Amino acid sequence: MIESHPAALGNRIVAKARQLGATLAGIAAASDLAKAPSYELAGRDARLIEGRSLVVLALVHHESEPELDWWEANTTSPGDLRLEQVGKQLVEWLKQEHRIHGQLLPYRVEKGGVFLKDAAVLAGIGIVGRNNLLITPEFGPRVRMRALLVDARIHRLPREDFDPCSGCDMPCRRACPRDAFEPGFYLRVRCQGQMQADIATASGPIRYCRLCELACNMGTERVF
Repeated sequence: MIESHPAALGNRIVAKARQLGATLAGIAAASDLAKAPSYELAGRDARLIEGRSLVVLALVHHESEPELDWWEANTTSPGDLRLEQVGKQLVEWLKQEHRIHGQLLPYRVEKGGVFLKDAAVLAGIGIVGRNNLLITPEFGPRVRMRALLVDARIHRLPREDFDPCSGCDMPCRRACPRDAFEPGFYLRVRCQGQMQADIATASGPIRYCRLCELACNMGTERVF
């Protein structure tokens, strides 16, 4: 039987995640994720059973550390590796201190991961903006993410909503080298075209385009 835990434990988990090296963290009911926009398009995920919780970890990605998101072929990035280490330590802490089983999920959905933007919204970390990126109050869209699946109902109040795109002249959309927002909404195929070009032209680590991310005004005073 999966037990329910009060909000105090959720707050301790978030605090421990940040102590271990995550910049931000939040918690959501895993069953809610199956109803999120990305899952309505892709189909429900049978692993997200009732009673489990998702712990979402985020790491700030300063412009001065571009290498955090440089991907080597068939491996991970330095930023993802940091979050993987935090996640593994948090899983061990949950087991030792609270006798709760946790599982670090893979980064990629096709390998068993979750749609991280949707999970982060449900966990109260931020919202999905008009640039199709997760935007946080503290750092705008300049964060990398991973998630844990935890065998417990862990309650934690989400943060208050905020609307960073209201009244913005959207420099993120103008920055896109592929005009992925040209029709007034996000065209995934154009963004994927840029990603494929980044892969094809890489002579070392793959350095994916971040122009829309870096153009966002939200949180810039805290990042650079």
